[in-house]
Amino acid sequence: MPADLTKLRDHILKRFAPRGTQRLDDGTSLVKSGWIDSFAIVELVAFVENEMGVRLPDAEVVPEHFESLASIRAMLERAASR
Repeated sequence: MPADLTKLRDHILKRFAPRGTQRLDDGTSLVKSGWIDSFAIVELVAFVENEMGVRLPDAEVVPEHFESLASIRAMLERAASR
């Protein structure tokens, strides 16, 4: 599992961050802050599966796992270890 989430970070900044936002830290709240919603999660799942080659089990696709880059990283590590 690549620990480097640069592509994902860039995608989130481009598609979902408030205009003018240039930084996204690992702990930045994505769901609670309103950056991403259920539709954005579907898009992020497609991005992760297509760009990073990691298949996410349906049970992993819950808002809590998309709350921050840190939680996304943990989810990806779990998925990659299966």
